[in-house]
Amino acid sequence: MSVEEQKITEIEETQIPEGAEVSLISKNEKKARKLLLKLDLKKIPGITRVTFKRKGNIIVAIEQPEVYRSPAGSYIVFGEAKVEDFSKRYAEAAAAQAAAQESAASTGEISKDPASITADLEAAAAQGGVQKADDDDEEVDETGVNADDIDLVMQQTNVSRAKAVKALKEHDGDMVNAIMSFTS
Repeated sequence: MSVEEQKITEIEETQIPEGAEVSLISKNEKKARKLLLKLDLKKIPGITRVTFKRKGNIIVAIEQPEVYRSPAGSYIVFGEAKVEDFSKRYAEAAAAQAAAQESAASTGEISKDPASITADLEAAAAQGGVQKADDDDEEVDETGVNADDIDLVMQQTNVSRAKAVKALKEHDGDMVNAIMSFTS
C-alpha cells in the first residue's frame, strides 16, 4: 500500500462519519483540474445534471457535475457518470401509470385515458349539440385589419372569421392580445 493510499484510508477511518456522501479526489484528478484551469476555463454554476444519449436509448448521466466552458465554446464536465437505460425507465413509468389507472378505476375516480375522454365528448355533443354564436353568420367589416393577421388568429384559436376580426379590432390589431382574449 502506497503512502497516499494509507493517508486516504486514515482520513476515511478517522474524519468521515459513516453514511456520509463524500467523494475523494485522487492526486491525478487534482493535477488534471489544475492544468485545465490554466486554460482560462470559466466555471458555470447552477447545472444540476448533464446527460449524453448513446445508441439504443442508453443515457449516460452525471448528477451534480462541475461544468467548465472554454473561450472557444467547448465544455468540460467533471463528475461521476452513471448509465441509465431509457427503455427500462419508460417500462417502469408505464407500469406505474397502469397501476394508478387500475386503482382509480377501482375507487370510482374519473378516468383520464384518451378513449374515455373521447366517449365523454361524444356524449356531450349528442346531448347538447354544437352551439354557434350569433355573430358567426353576420358579415364583418375587415377594413383596417390585415388579412394575414385574421387568418393567424383564426388558426391559433379555432374561431370564426367574424370573431377573429372583432377581437383584432378590439385590440387595435394586436395579434397577441387578440389570441389571448380567446384563452381566458
